[in-house]
Amino acid sequence: MARFLLKTEIFLTLVSGTEVELSSEESHHLAKVLRMEVGEECELINGLGIVAKAKIQDNHAKRARCLILEVRKEQPLNRIHIAFAIPKSNALDFIIHRCTEAGVGSFQPLVTDHSSKISSWNEDRWERVVLETSKQCQEAYFPLVLNPIGLKSWLLEKRDKGRELIFCDEEARNDVLTNISTDHQADFLIGSEGGWSEAERCLLQKEGKGLGLGKNRLRAETACLVALTILKKHWNEL
Repeated sequence: MARFLLKTEIFLTLVSGTEVELSSEESHHLAKVLRMEVGEECELINGLGIVAKAKIQDNHAKRARCLILEVRKEQPLNRIHIAFAIPKSNALDFIIHRCTEAGVGSFQPLVTDHSSKISSWNEDRWERVVLETSKQCQEAYFPLVLNPIGLKSWLLEKRDKGRELIFCDEEARNDVLTNISTDHQADFLIGSEGGWSEAERCLLQKEGKGLGLGKNRLRAETACLVALTILKKHWNEL
């Protein structure tokens, strides 16, 4: 069923029988892209787990209106946070798209000794990517894309130390998941294609547990998706 974004504050008073108007962007998508008709049903979401089943009352391309039929709160899957050394732009696009589809809680881009350099950070673009991907894959909870930060600052100052830290290291490709907590809360850390520097590797070994991704050398974006899949499989989320 097609899904459209509705502002969070509107959901605060949303009940069955309420009529709401979609934004001009969502109205255009409903009327012009999907070509939905009056009487068809859809779902409205806020990205925070609330889903409203609705019936289209007016498919105007700028002011579509929907009648709320029922409202429910979806239970969140346990969220995995992916932290990764900043890759090239096309690889970054792949990571945000594909890992959103697979289901994560947030993305933390990291500046590491061997990561790509960025002159600016297009926060609005990644929010749009997350929005469109989440709607397409029927995800009720939108992951956050956080601003880039240095690896050491994130590890020692910003990261929640109560969460498991799992890092991938191409020099320890045979490491497997052992003694991982069962509460499904973890930070996954992926390096750049240049790998970790020795100083970074020493720091990571003090803070977390290593995970190998097999004998083949993987591109950074592939490693993110493979690592995420391994952990979700380990927790029976696939």
